[in-house]
Amino acid sequence: MISDRETNVSSLRIFGDEPFFVFCDHASNAIDDDLDCLGMPEDLLATHIAWDIGAGGITRAVGERLSCATLNCKFSRLVVDANRAVEAPDVIPATSDQIPVPGNQMLDEAARQARFARYHDPYHEELGAVIEALSAKHDNLFTISIHSFTDRMMGAADPRPWQAGMLWRHDETSARMLTKFLKSETDWQIGDNEPYDARVFNYSVDRHIAPKNLRHITLELRQDVIFEERDRLAVADLLARGLRHVTERL
Repeated sequence: MISDRETNVSSLRIFGDEPFFVFCDHASNAIDDDLDCLGMPEDLLATHIAWDIGAGGITRAVGERLSCATLNCKFSRLVVDANRAVEAPDVIPATSDQIPVPGNQMLDEAARQARFARYHDPYHEELGAVIEALSAKHDNLFTISIHSFTDRMMGAADPRPWQAGMLWRHDETSARMLTKFLKSETDWQIGDNEPYDARVFNYSVDRHIAPKNLRHITLELRQDVIFEERDRLAVADLLARGLRHVTERL
């Protein structure tokens, strides 16, 4: 049995016992004091380079509506990216959207391993333990990984056209079904493995979910669509309806 709990790296909330699980790898822009903001000004740490703006709030709101468990990561992806393997070159990014991260440059191997031991390893131990417990309890567990993306990357001539992106590799069927639902309910343009490709960027799913053959969706939401609280709540209502629609038809 699992219950609400806080660790140094994650926040678990239980809103009910339905067979869903919603999590967010980039929910926070928090950086521990001893890392001295990684040498970056605080205004930059409020932007998309440090976290997925709005994604943590959407995760909790969807979990409430689905009456299920949610897990939010509690450290910035600038400290270490929870959705990258430790051997990935950008797991501790030296730059983010062309902006240098001074505290991540020139790290020796001991410092890198210390970051992994302090943040990445315990986060994935917790994520894995929660999925293990829920999948043992629910043989039809459906997992949802939520991210958000900026509407315009640094130096880009044009804004990104998608209001949402459906990222898939192991479960194309669920992704196609939710895409169809969202297109029927909104005028959104839905990216197909855009603006990121789940066959490249989906470490948490690849590590914990795909090996169990669990039905799942990885969803990207454009940040201007969920920036205001009223918009986040409306989108959470929409997603909860869509996810129930999908699971009822699998």
